[in-house]
Amino acid sequence: MPRVIPEPSPDDTPFLEPYTVSVPAGSKATITFGPEESGSTFYLGGVAISKEDQTTYELRDDGTPMYGPAAIPPTDIDDSGVTWVPCQRFRTSLQAIIKNVGPSERVYTVLPMGYETGGDA
Repeated sequence: MPRVIPEPSPDDTPFLEPYTVSVPAGSKATITFGPEESGSTFYLGGVAISKEDQTTYELRDDGTPMYGPAAIPPTDIDDSGVTWVPCQRFRTSLQAIIKNVGPSERVYTVLPMGYETGGDA
């Protein structure tokens, strides 16, 4: 499995925070993540999302399309791994947009994996 590049330093803050959402049939959910410290840069090694049929997945970093829309997530929550080498970076926000185009409500978990560095602390 690939390593996160660049590797975090001991002073960097790890980020591994799952979020679970229920999405009704024919609806979408937008989940927003951001750095905890003002002025920091977030290094994103991967985003794992529950993989379901009849779903589209999209990621945006700082409002710019990063992934998708696609019929599969960047990596599945059941086999989470590094997705981007080198890491994707953002300063303000990461949005995961999940559209359930199926006939019934579904539950999805989103897990961004990375670290942040260089805050105004």
